[in-house]
Amino acid sequence: MALKVKFVICLHSHQPVGNLDFVFEDVYRKSYAPFLNVFENMPEIPVSLHYSGPLLEWLDYHHPDYLDKIRNMVERGQVEMVGGGFYEPILTLLPTNDRIAQTRLMQQYLLERFQADSSGFWLAERVWEQGLVESLADAGVCYTLVDHTHFNYGGFQGVPGGYYTAEDRGKAVTLFPINENLRYLIPFSEPEKVLAYLKTFLDKSDDEAILVYADDGEKFGSWPGTFDLIYKEKWLQRFLDLVKSNDDWLELTSFEKILRENRSSGLAYLPDASYREMMGWALEPDQQQELDRLYIDFEAKPELQGFIRGGSYRNFRKKYPESFLMYARMLSLSEKADSDEALGFLYHSQCNCAYWHGVFGGIYLPHLRNAVFENIIAGEKALDEPIGITATDLDLDGRDEWIVNTDEMKLIVDPDRGGRILCWDLKAQLTNFQSTFTRRPEYYHRYVTEGGTKTSEMAGVHDIPVLKESDLKKDLVYDSYQRLSLLEHLLDRVPSPAEIRALEFPVNLPFIKRPLTVTATGNTLAMTDHHFGVNKTIEVSGNIFSVEIQVKKKNEFPFLGIEWNLFTLSPDAPDKGFFSDGKFIGHAGKESALKGDNLQFRDEYRGFSIDFRISRAVEIRLAPLYTVNLSESGIERVFQNSTIFFVTPMPFDHPLEIQVQYSQLIS
Repeated sequence: MALKVKFVICLHSHQPVGNLDFVFEDVYRKSYAPFLNVFENMPEIPVSLHYSGPLLEWLDYHHPDYLDKIRNMVERGQVEMVGGGFYEPILTLLPTNDRIAQTRLMQQYLLERFQADSSGFWLAERVWEQGLVESLADAGVCYTLVDHTHFNYGGFQGVPGGYYTAEDRGKAVTLFPINENLRYLIPFSEPEKVLAYLKTFLDKSDDEAILVYADDGEKFGSWPGTFDLIYKEKWLQRFLDLVKSNDDWLELTSFEKILRENRSSGLAYLPDASYREMMGWALEPDQQQELDRLYIDFEAKPELQGFIRGGSYRNFRKKYPESFLMYARMLSLSEKADSDEALGFLYHSQCNCAYWHGVFGGIYLPHLRNAVFENIIAGEKALDEPIGITATDLDLDGRDEWIVNTDEMKLIVDPDRGGRILCWDLKAQLTNFQSTFTRRPEYYHRYVTEGGTKTSEMAGVHDIPVLKESDLKKDLVYDSYQRLSLLEHLLDRVPSPAEIRALEFPVNLPFIKRPLTVTATGNTLAMTDHHFGVNKTIEVSGNIFSVEIQVKKKNEFPFLGIEWNLFTLSPDAPDKGFFSDGKFIGHAGKESALKGDNLQFRDEYRGFSIDFRISRAVEIRLAPLYTVNLSESGIERVFQNSTIFFVTPMPFDHPLEIQVQYSQLIS
């Protein structure tokens, strides 16, 4: 029987690069500030804290007194600071040099701001691979944290106590198992129930039992219903008082103290994993459903659940092509970044949140994707990249994409899939105007079709979600192709805006995805279609690019449509919208139908306009594209793109020419 249970409380607090300022402030008021106040008034209670770099920078600017308070608590020995990658990257995404640099940035910040010499590392989303041992050890990391389910996947039974040594080719780092059961008990169960669970470990060890509770700081006040529970009903105060009154068998402590006073429990070779929920989110919806059923089937045999595995975090790059594109461009910048300025933007772009999706908005949130591209584009500008055309296999499909770079814009064109535009960087605005999103099935969409309600007023984010709007089914649409720009359609009629929004027109996928043979001359890409006979040429100069489309073969379709999807950010903001012949048509989210030879999108907030000038009058259709996705507060509709169709009759003897001009607006 153990003499005592040693118990570590660790909170991980994070806000992503690019998150909205009011979100930072709201979570600060509801979670970060009141949580620290409780501990400040109980100086005898130790706590371990990790804050991500984006949050630390925001706090240092908006609430420096909060960080001063942490420093005082560090100095009196109450707070232990836990390091990590400064901009909260998933380490497995990064080249080794970036892993070490991000780690050392955090170590330097903690030392300078708090006089805290931390050897700990918060592993973002607990994405573990054995190959991380060398990078962590080389960066001076002594310990990190993974879920106890990681240990179960590695053959450990139950909830391992103590800490373990991960080794790889002679280098080592300590692993503390996070108790998953405690993550669900705290703060949703009464303090007495939590203490009763902790006490069961007295009988499970011949030595001192060591348990770690580590979870999101936002859970303490900003998750639905938790502010009232934790602070108004004083859950946290009651829990800590109860811990103090049981100090004969329960000791609150820190990671560093445990490392000083206790031996390692032995070696642990763990497979690639994250926490259990993440490994489900990385799967396709039907696979997630089967995984859920499997856990239910083995509910009565928890000792066998360690053999149940979900997917790999890396699979998000396959599941969401938008994620892989950001990843590929981030890696490209990483290879070339050779100055402090470029490296700074690179590290910002590695913040993990926009690269995946689970119960938080993640990659579905346009402003988070925009922040990634904003930093990538700024980093590339700092490199002073050469002007001209280059070819590279950006998406690793064995076929080159073509990059056309000018002083004002960068276009990335994919001839192997119809000559579509993958990226369209507006350099002055630091925005990828092609940061659009493609609608796809998600596991939680069943709640839209079957009905979703909260299981209780104080539900956790993993419970059945609430539907935040009543008519979400309208936009529960799945695209059969990636919604990018310069996509051609063979059409039997001119679709309406509503049909475009709902994808209720015939889609000829072989035509959209047809491979084109490309010839590059100067700043011109000439692309030839040997099957359907619909060729196109893109010529780029400064802030203008021109598209010429020729139909060389007859076909049975009476219309040709050219689709554009634009990253316009807001459906109804008064400072942006569409114009034709100088007349306002509507905001970015309005459905519109007109005929003409010109269209303009103006964005007064970001300070630019895009003008389309067409060689003859065409049918113009405008439609918004919304996704139906999950966030911590429920299932919601999120505006993603403004879709444009230019539709012209076929056949036509003269090429259709579209000139696209990007201009700065003078304020």
